[in-house]
Amino acid sequence: MFATKQLKAIRQQPTATKKWFLSMMTPALTVDLQQFRAAAQQRDAEQCQYLLKKMLQMLSYYAAVALVLERLHGFLDIFESYYPDETWVRKLLIATASFGTTPDDSVVEIAMQQRFSAPGCGNYMKALYDTTQAMQTKHTGESRLGYMASAVVNVIMAELVEAWYGEQENLWERVRQNHYDPITQQFTDPEATQIAYTFWMDDSTAKLDTACWLEVIASVEKALQRMG
Repeated sequence: MFATKQLKAIRQQPTATKKWFLSMMTPALTVDLQQFRAAAQQRDAEQCQYLLKKMLQMLSYYAAVALVLERLHGFLDIFESYYPDETWVRKLLIATASFGTTPDDSVVEIAMQQRFSAPGCGNYMKALYDTTQAMQTKHTGESRLGYMASAVVNVIMAELVEAWYGEQENLWERVRQNHYDPITQQFTDPEATQIAYTFWMDDSTAKLDTACWLEVIASVEKALQRMG
């Protein structure tokens, strides 16, 4: 069941929208939203991604894309602080959001071959790539929804990584450079594995992770309301 604050917000909507949205609140949808929030609190990434994809199916195509683009825009300033010359990213997002044009996926494919090694920026590039793929008609509807969900997952990971490693770039470099050596059958920097674990289990990371997913859930609910 919706929290009191959410129900109050719905009641303040125009009557037609309110009636439509409350009619959408089938038992199945209510359960899905409850499970989505629980997954966010438990940091169950797989369940969050599954439920997000399920929710995106309820939205119109453009509403679903808009939700993803909103999240991408949220990290754009951070990306540009590391790579101020990469102005094509902002142009691509603005053109896509303003005109609904299908972006040229080859642009991001080429960018994926470059090294965006600053904290979180590799994940951000993957999110951009997933978004361009989600808008390509050559893919099935199911695949496009999968790309959208993946894009959101990667943006959130970009936010988490940058928030923690952004102030500790020496640790980020150690984690980035660490790899498994098949000859010695050891990691080149065993301590770097512990660093990555510390990042993921850190209380600040956990709180931000949950907060990001709760923001996504709120965006889904708003998108459903606008469909009325």
